[in-house]
Amino acid sequence: MADHGSRPLFDAFPALKGQVPFVPLADLPTPLERMERLSAQVGAEIWVKRDGLTHPMYGGNKIRKFEFVFGDLLRKKARAVLTGGGLGSHHTLAAAVVARQFGVQAVCSYYCQPLGEEVYRNLQLSVPLGIDAHFCGDYAGLALSFVGQYARWLLRTGRPPYFIYPGAPGTLGVLGYVNAALEIKAQLAQQRVPDPKAIFVAVGSCGTFAGLLLGARLAGLDCPIVGVRVIEEDVANRPKIARMVNKAGRYLRRLDPSIPPVEVRPEAVDLRDGYLGPGYAHPTDKARQTVDQVAQAEGLPLETTYTGKAMAALLDHAGSHAGARLLFVDTFAESPTLESGDWHALPEPFWPVFDPAHRVRCRCLRSWRDPDFCWKNRG
Repeated sequence: MADHGSRPLFDAFPALKGQVPFVPLADLPTPLERMERLSAQVGAEIWVKRDGLTHPMYGGNKIRKFEFVFGDLLRKKARAVLTGGGLGSHHTLAAAVVARQFGVQAVCSYYCQPLGEEVYRNLQLSVPLGIDAHFCGDYAGLALSFVGQYARWLLRTGRPPYFIYPGAPGTLGVLGYVNAALEIKAQLAQQRVPDPKAIFVAVGSCGTFAGLLLGARLAGLDCPIVGVRVIEEDVANRPKIARMVNKAGRYLRRLDPSIPPVEVRPEAVDLRDGYLGPGYAHPTDKARQTVDQVAQAEGLPLETTYTGKAMAALLDHAGSHAGARLLFVDTFAESPTLESGDWHALPEPFWPVFDPAHRVRCRCLRSWRDPDFCWKNRG
C-alpha cells in the first residue's frame, strides 16, 4: 500500500526528520517485481523497480527528488519555480505538476532536441499546466534564459524564483534516490529475495545514479550500481558523480553524525558507455528494439532517450551472465493522466515544432552547423 508520510531515510536516521527539507508527494513504495517473460527470453532473472508509478498524475524519478527539493522551496516561500530542459522534457512536466499542486508558477526554458512523438506529446501536455514557457535554442541560450527569467520574476513578485537545475541533480535531489535505495533493500528483505548481482539505471543529469550509489552504501546493498550514460560526457562523468555522492554524504553527516561516512572515488563509479548514439535524445536502433521487446514481453512502457538505452545495457549484460539476478530501475512515467492541450496555445517560437509553415532559422548554435538539427527527425 502506498504511504505518503513514512520514508526509509527518516526511519533509518530519525535525527534527519525536521532538519532535511521534505514534503510528501510520491506514492511509495513503488512495486519491485520480477519480469517473468523477459527473464525467460534472456536467460537471466530480471527484476524492475517501477518508479514510473511514483505519482498518480505524472510519475517517474523526478517525483522522488521533488519531495526534498519542493520541501526546500516551500520553506523559502517561493512564488515561482524556474527550471528547464529539452523540448520533450519530462522534468519540466513533473515540476509543473508539483508546482500547480502548491500554487507556484512554473517557469520553464526549453532547448532543442531531436523531434519525435514524445516531444510533440509532452509539449501538448504542458499547455493545460499553465507553464510560463520560453524557447531558448541551445545550452548557451538556456543559461541566458535562466538569468533573464530569474530577474523578471524577482521584479514581478519581489521574491527570487526557486531555481532547479534541469534534472534536479543537486544534493536535495540526490536524497530522493538515497531513499529509493533504502526502499529497495527493505523490499528485497520483505520478499526474501537476495540482493541482485547488479542494479542498472540511466544516467543523464546524474542525480538518480548518485543517490542510488550513496543509498546502496547506507542500506548495505551488496551489489554494484551500474549507470548507463545517455548524455554527453561533459554532463555525465565519473568525477562529477563521485563529487555528488560525497557532497550528499557529507550533508547528511553534518545533520546526523551517526550516519556512516561514505567516500566514492571516480574510478569506482561503474558508468557504462556505448549506448548514447549520436547524442542526447537521439534514438538508437538498439534502444528502439529494446523498447519494443520490453513492451511485448511485459507491457512496460520505456522510451528511447533514457530507459530504452539503460535497459539495452542490462540485456547485453544478461547475455553474458546467464542466470544472474539483475534489477532495472525504471524512471519513466508509465501512465500519465495529464490532459493534452492545443499547441497553438504555446508561445509562437514553439510553433515550428508542429507546423513547417512556421519554421524560422533556429537560434541554437547547433543549427548553424546543421540547419536541419531541430527538425530532422520530424515525421
